[in-house]
Amino acid sequence: MKHSVQLGTQDYRESICECLRELREQEQLPLQVVELRQGKRWLIQCKFDDPSSEATENGDIVQRIHRYYLANALAETILHHWEKKHVRQIIQKKDPLSEGDWQAVSDKALEYLNNGLGQVRGYSVNRKTSLVTQILSCLDQSSIFDIEGFLCFRAQEYKSQVNKAVEYALDEYVIDKEYMEFILLLKHFVDSQKPQLEWLHVGMTPQGKFHLYNNEGVEVTHQFLEDYQLDNAVSYTH
Repeated sequence: MKHSVQLGTQDYRESICECLRELREQEQLPLQVVELRQGKRWLIQCKFDDPSSEATENGDIVQRIHRYYLANALAETILHHWEKKHVRQIIQKKDPLSEGDWQAVSDKALEYLNNGLGQVRGYSVNRKTSLVTQILSCLDQSSIFDIEGFLCFRAQEYKSQVNKAVEYALDEYVIDKEYMEFILLLKHFVDSQKPQLEWLHVGMTPQGKFHLYNNEGVEVTHQFLEDYQLDNAVSYTH
């Protein structure tokens, strides 16, 4: 039983071929990989040839199993190579961050993707499963698969998950930055004032707003910050 699938790519030839060779060795697949260059792009011919009678009798099932292995190899390439690059591009377009800051946000977004948003167990596995399912659907419809075309036009569900992780990471970055700015301003304010209270407590609402309280639990935010003109520099509520 013979059949083939043609994969097209511009940037991920090495990764795809490496994954295919590993799968061939691990699963003993009857797979021949042929690489052809066409300008800046590569065509990767995946030729399957299983002469066994079992494969001949169950041709449709065997072909789908082979396509499943291909989908896994393509998903691994996307998760390990394209995803990191895409996350960085999203962050650089959204906010004018310094190199150190966007690297920190990028690392946090990738951590969310690999470990789960809100510590959702199995998030990374489920994300790959979703991606494999989408790729397999394309391979079931056509024996030609272009990885960049898929990522551009067909992988909307997967890209939505990536974008969500980036948004979470950016939100966390903004909250942390505002918090540190507030603490620095508060420290400067306290250092420049004569002590009026023995204790000054800082509280934060679920919406990210800051409040100041005296030792009796009475809010003194407006009283302490209005004269110092910090109310325009930090987020607090009256």
